Amino acid sequence: MGFFSVSKNFLLTKILTVFSGIGFVDFIECIPIAVENMLLMKSDYFWNSRDYLKFEIAEGKEEIDRLTRVIREEKFKHGDFSFVDYADAGLLSRLNDDNIAELLYLAHMIKPLRSPFFDVLQNNFVYLSHDDDWCCNLYCREHKMPIEMLLNRLRKVINEAYCDDTVSLPEELIEATHELSLKGLLINADISVQRKKTLTISFYEVGGYENIDVLFDSFDDKELSPSYELRLT
Repeated sequence: MGFFSVSKNFLLTKILTVFSGIGFVDFIECIPIAVENMLLMKSDYFWNSRDYLKFEIAEGKEEIDRLTRVIREEKFKHGDFSFVDYADAGLLSRLNDDNIAELLYLAHMIKPLRSPFFDVLQNNFVYLSHDDDWCCNLYCREHKMPIEMLLNRLRKVINEAYCDDTVSLPEELIEATHELSLKGLLINADISVQRKKTLTISFYEVGGYENIDVLFDSFDDKELSPSYELRLT
């Protein structure tokens, strides 16, 4: 599954989540609030998009679905992919030079110059990824949303392991996800097939990292012990 961490700044005006193992397609499928429109700040995908002020845009469900299909088909493509959502198509005309400069800074520096949330766009997210599911910095207006996304991703992994049979997440797993994700969480979902299918989900508390490479380098020579383990058969 990958690494999942949540951190807050001192003013509590923004929420930053750093994760690995959840790509854009998973994000779109698992985030609890649908992304209505997207302004792409960086993209290496070619999908005959429209543009506004030299930014590619995807407006409405049909265009976002088309972009998602392209990214799913090019799943091994590497590069940066960054976007900010916006509530309504008419809001783009309100962007001024300062807003545009802040968007460009966001895409280049992988952090906001001021706030990641733009009043003119009424955005819920800023999505800043490198090599798709290798590393993503996600700013969310609602602090519970990334954890709900992770739980939805876990449900998807479990249901796929059981041939799409619906399996409810145990309450203890949900509680462990909420608790450990705030401390820095590494999840391993191990599927083994013998007489019957067994799925073991192990949670490891790893602390607060904001660099995925540093995280995995730190544990090359260390054997971690699970903070929480659940086996489903």
